[in-house]
Amino acid sequence: MEQRRRKIGIAFSVAVFLLSACSSSQRQNEFSKEIAPPVKTKTSATNALGCFGDMLTAYRRMGSNVNPLRLAVISAKDATDVSTVTYPNSEIPSDFKDMTLGLISRIGGPIRVVHVPSANELFDAARYGSIVGKKSPFLDSFQVSHYRGDTLQIYGALTEYDRLVSGKDSSVDGSVEFGKGRGITNVEASASGITNVARMTMDFRVVYAAVGDVVNNTSSTNTVTVYQRGRDRSFGLSIDGNTIGYSVSRSVVDARHKAIRLLIEWGLIETLGRYALVPYWKCLPNSKNQKLISFKDLVSNNKLYDFQNFNRNKRQPARRKSKLGLIDMRDQLLMNSVLSDFANAEYLKNKTRRLVKRGEKDTSLVQRKTITVPDPNATKEEKDKTIEKVVETKSLIEGKSTLRRNVLTLYKRNAKYAKLSDAVLLKRLHNEFVKAKILNAKDKVNGSHMYLALWLNAPVQQNGRWRK
Repeated sequence: MEQRRRKIGIAFSVAVFLLSACSSSQRQNEFSKEIAPPVKTKTSATNALGCFGDMLTAYRRMGSNVNPLRLAVISAKDATDVSTVTYPNSEIPSDFKDMTLGLISRIGGPIRVVHVPSANELFDAARYGSIVGKKSPFLDSFQVSHYRGDTLQIYGALTEYDRLVSGKDSSVDGSVEFGKGRGITNVEASASGITNVARMTMDFRVVYAAVGDVVNNTSSTNTVTVYQRGRDRSFGLSIDGNTIGYSVSRSVVDARHKAIRLLIEWGLIETLGRYALVPYWKCLPNSKNQKLISFKDLVSNNKLYDFQNFNRNKRQPARRKSKLGLIDMRDQLLMNSVLSDFANAEYLKNKTRRLVKRGEKDTSLVQRKTITVPDPNATKEEKDKTIEKVVETKSLIEGKSTLRRNVLTLYKRNAKYAKLSDAVLLKRLHNEFVKAKILNAKDKVNGSHMYLALWLNAPVQQNGRWRK
């Protein structure tokens, strides 16, 4: 038996020697003859952009027209400085503006994207215009349209990038030895794994150009978790000091750029949805959209905040017990904003936001303003003479009845409601909401809770994409 083991050891040694002594290598580089066509880049929220555009079209329709939403992307950047030379392996870009522009232009519907010229564009246009006999086609026709009064300025920033929130290492190894003398055999095996967790957070906000302030209750903050997983496997066999082994290593890293794209898509939908007062969460892929949506468990009802226990009973999203893991994503902040907008109308006075109590019917708001104008009776010697003049401007404050009528038009696209008058339809829907326990019998037909129920449960036009 011992002699047989020695023969095996000698044979194995010869085989290893021959493999090492008679080896050859060849290396060849070639250009690929065929390149696969480009494929679409998609995340879990990509389809939600077009869905959100459909929603804006439905909710911003005024009669036969759709009220456009003018947007200008001013800045979208890395605010953590992780993308700078201080962190050479940051794996993220420093500027996301181009990515944001590409995504926001895919929303469609009433979105109108304003071009904000870069510093290089302005410099090149000015330099071209300074040439004798040349006329700058850009500067002469360009108006600062992104600072127009009806334009919303979008600002976004990556505000958190925690590269190692948590890490986990694991390893297992073992070996066994048998035989004696020159036939001694040793077998070794090992396995190891590593998991690192990083976290990225992006914020978006809206600035109203007519006033220059950040619009309240419209900012969004979203976080994603990205993983880096590694796995090593090795095996070794040694007979009489001659060793042969095999090892494999595999590493999987979540794409940082794609994570940023997902954060931008999510943030744009949430920020613009809050500004436009639409139930944007119905478009998000992980949202649990019930047939009839309730709200009284979330919205305030003349209750005082208990600041002593304010953070102790924080409500967690209710998860559906299914493989899909859909989440109740009703936005409490947005629903309270809808109630506030129903009770109070916003207007501008001296470039300052003001509120006025909204009446049942439409009212005209008259504002008087003193301006300085040239004196029409001035002589040639008094050509610079000016006088003060009081001018009046009128603006329409929509009443509660108008807001209800606008929402009811969404219901009238349904054949069973199409021929009903607003009063009859309102009573029927009130009865349906009471029966479904969304409202109770004490809630008034013309009250704020009825309006919120109408807003939340507005039906979708045929082939609409934002109801699951």
